[in-house]
Amino acid sequence: MFNARSLSFRPLLVLLGALLLAAAPAVAQQPPRDYSYTDATGEVLGKVKVAVDAKNYDGAVAIVDGQLAKVPADSYDAALLYQIKTQTLLQKGDFSRVIDPLEKGLALSDAKTPTYYEERATRDLVYFLAQLYLQEAVQTKDKKLAALLFEKADNTMARYLKINPKTTPEAQMIYSQLLYNRAVLDPDHADLAIMKRAMDQVDIGLKLSSHPKDTFYVLKLVCLQQLNRNPEAVEILELLVKQKPDSSTYWQQLAALYLGAGNDLRAILSIERAQSHGLMTSPKDNFNLIGIYFNIGQYEKASELLEKGLHAGSIENEQKNWELLALTYQQLERPFKGIETLKDATKAFPKSGQLEYMIGQAYYALGKPEDALPHLKTAVAKGGLTKPHQVYSFMAYMAYELKKFDEALEAAQKSVDTPEGAKDPQAKNLLKGIQDIMKERQAKKSKM
Repeated sequence: MFNARSLSFRPLLVLLGALLLAAAPAVAQQPPRDYSYTDATGEVLGKVKVAVDAKNYDGAVAIVDGQLAKVPADSYDAALLYQIKTQTLLQKGDFSRVIDPLEKGLALSDAKTPTYYEERATRDLVYFLAQLYLQEAVQTKDKKLAALLFEKADNTMARYLKINPKTTPEAQMIYSQLLYNRAVLDPDHADLAIMKRAMDQVDIGLKLSSHPKDTFYVLKLVCLQQLNRNPEAVEILELLVKQKPDSSTYWQQLAALYLGAGNDLRAILSIERAQSHGLMTSPKDNFNLIGIYFNIGQYEKASELLEKGLHAGSIENEQKNWELLALTYQQLERPFKGIETLKDATKAFPKSGQLEYMIGQAYYALGKPEDALPHLKTAVAKGGLTKPHQVYSFMAYMAYELKKFDEALEAAQKSVDTPEGAKDPQAKNLLKGIQDIMKERQAKKSKM
């Protein structure tokens, strides 16, 4: 499943032409609104421009703040000064401080009829403010603050789409990502109602272009997964792998979705389709494919791929993989091939007593205790056993069955001498049983 955090949003902070300092006088000369700033503010604007040209942004902001303190709070001068302060902080890159003057300027403009700002400038400013809210929301570690900022971003973006005569793919992507991130603010308890809204906005964005960006499909995919609509999510991934067959990520996610749905055959097909494009060919991917074949009982195919992979190096040369191959042959009722495999494994892992123990078990299962016992002896000599006391106990059984009573007694004693064996009632009973039998045999000899 796609990680929700992989879609954390980095908004494009659009440099709005309406905010350019050079264009400030033009705002004041808009005849339909008949608003103009005072001469005192005009003089200040000149000083601000000089400071900005010198990249003295803090100085420019200080000049603007000084004039804001002198003009009426609801005046056009104030609205214009907030606009200039917004642009200055934007040029400085101090995005978190841009929000306050931008909010205040829009509020002043909205309170007037006609508004201080032109409709187009208002749309641009609202769009920009929504992005700023969103950026701050995804960057803060304060969950309560993030929730508030997401709500503000949501409401502001909704306003933008309402006043904008025609939406764009970019706007739909921002709103979709905004809603998705808001929905998964608590990743353990996603807000499914907001998630559905996010998907609705994605669907609008998908219809705006004949060739939508992959991001729309990926976003819809994770929404569908969050809503537990996996069959539809599979359809999206099938479309993505068709469009981008060179994307390993899409193939991996497709296989994972099929596996999660219990559709093992489709998962196998997805991996093999990916491999036909040269993808998902890592030892881990190859082993996962083998594991699926094994789990559905396709042991012949699993053994074929596993043996080939181990010898070709396309599967990790690990002891557990050799053990799995031997187990596969056991499932295929080819015990001698399984034993041969384990013996090959001892060449790759000569210090492994566990492999020798498994060979001994395999021979015993074939009714060949005489072949099993030497491997059990080798197992305890090499060491590295998972449960040594069990190996010693098994060796005691084998030795006793072969009438090698002294060896049986010695192995049983060693089993009990291990920390695990000392706590195992069966190991103790085995030792006592062999001791009793040895005493009986000795008593019979004495009477002869």
